[in-house]
Amino acid sequence: MLENVNSKPLMILEIANNHMGDVKHGLDLIHSLGDVISDFRTDFDFGIKFQFRDLETFIHPDYKGSDLKYVKRFEETMLSKDDWDNLIDAVRQVRANLIATPFDEPSVERCLQLNVDFVKIASCSIADWPLVECISETKKPVIFSTAGANIEQIDAMVSYFENRAISTTMMHCVGLYPTPDSRLNLGQIAFYRNRYPNIRIGYSTHELPSMIRTGGLAYALGARVFEKHVGLVTKKYENNAYSLSPVQLKAWLLETLNSISIIGEISEKVRNSEDEIKSLRALQRGMFARRDLQAGKQIQRENIFFAIPCVDESYTANDFSKYTKFTLKENLKPREAVTKRNTEDKNNRSEIIEIVESIRKFANEARVRVPEGSLLEISHHYGIDKFYSTGMASITVVNEEYCKKLLFLLPNQLHPEQFHKTKKETFHVIFGSVQLTIDGVSVLLNPGETQTIEPGVRHIFTTQNGCIIEEISTTHVASDSFYIDKNIQKNLNRKTIVNFWS
Repeated sequence: MLENVNSKPLMILEIANNHMGDVKHGLDLIHSLGDVISDFRTDFDFGIKFQFRDLETFIHPDYKGSDLKYVKRFEETMLSKDDWDNLIDAVRQVRANLIATPFDEPSVERCLQLNVDFVKIASCSIADWPLVECISETKKPVIFSTAGANIEQIDAMVSYFENRAISTTMMHCVGLYPTPDSRLNLGQIAFYRNRYPNIRIGYSTHELPSMIRTGGLAYALGARVFEKHVGLVTKKYENNAYSLSPVQLKAWLLETLNSISIIGEISEKVRNSEDEIKSLRALQRGMFARRDLQAGKQIQRENIFFAIPCVDESYTANDFSKYTKFTLKENLKPREAVTKRNTEDKNNRSEIIEIVESIRKFANEARVRVPEGSLLEISHHYGIDKFYSTGMASITVVNEEYCKKLLFLLPNQLHPEQFHKTKKETFHVIFGSVQLTIDGVSVLLNPGETQTIEPGVRHIFTTQNGCIIEEISTTHVASDSFYIDKNIQKNLNRKTIVNFWS
């Protein structure tokens, strides 16, 4: 399940066997980590992680006491139950989540007994289905790493835990210790984020401690859980090449926190600050009258010009668009600014988007395919607010020596009376029905029926339930449409053309 978008990043501090089998050293490490955690508790959640192995069963009897690298390491760092109890208590005292990686079934039972907050599955245990199934039965939140795993194995793990409604985090991980910078492949975090949108993605790191940029980079790519190996350097013990000391951990956390601050908000558009808006406005061109303009008139593009500086409350070129209508409240002289004091504006963008959506939905319901990238011509003869009573939308499919258009009329919509002087056209109804009136004679056209309209013939059409008409004609010329109502003919803003998606 996906984490709450407002939750803090989880920082897992992996002790592994860096307690060195020395309980005092382990306690010193945990307390040192606690000091670091206290400085970052506001910004991050923390977990301290151990690795559990039941050495009685985990190591083959024939190899116990051998010099094999991991057998020797695990046996030399083995802790007693009392030692473990002391370490677990210390984790709780520093108020960190308790996390454990079990490598066998008895260790899973131990996780349950200790009531760990998360169970971690190591990369080497992916597809270890006896172990995975045992872990799933605990119903504990699961974190698993992906080093060395192929995509089929990762898909199977994600599907397995999703189907059981177990909270899951998947960690991008590279199984090289340490990992060279060139092999980190942080881009895999974004790949996993896109492939598995319903789970939390993290980053389990093994790079050199000097590489402190990885946290911020991983966060930018979508990681919200981070795992770092930690250890404590003393006269007796040294850290391995990929484990951080508490001082190095603090530097890494500071760098990560700074990067997160720089990245900022990613879940929604941030609100622009007033000082930012004011700064940019100083560079925007103001709107000015080109000639004497009368109150009550709508401003046309040819009657204005844009220039800097823009005065207080002035409209700018950024405000001027095909969706916005500016109407003067008072007379303007040449070079006078068009401002919010002397002009009223109305933005029709939301209405246009609603119309486009209505046509798109209607076309889809009618199963009429529209060429991708088409331009939708919206005719609003008496204004956009009256489109649904008087208007039409059309798409020009081709306009050569011959022309093909798709005409869309929504329910109860009417296209006002007009004629063409040169164009000859045929209406072919492909969806719904249309009431067509030609020179005063009315005819009802149903799907599949056609009607040819000669040049000079007046026609008006309307529909009760909506219709789509295929118009086949000679070449269409924009100036060849003549409306009987002269008010429509004078309205130079009766059409809006927008991109259309099917």
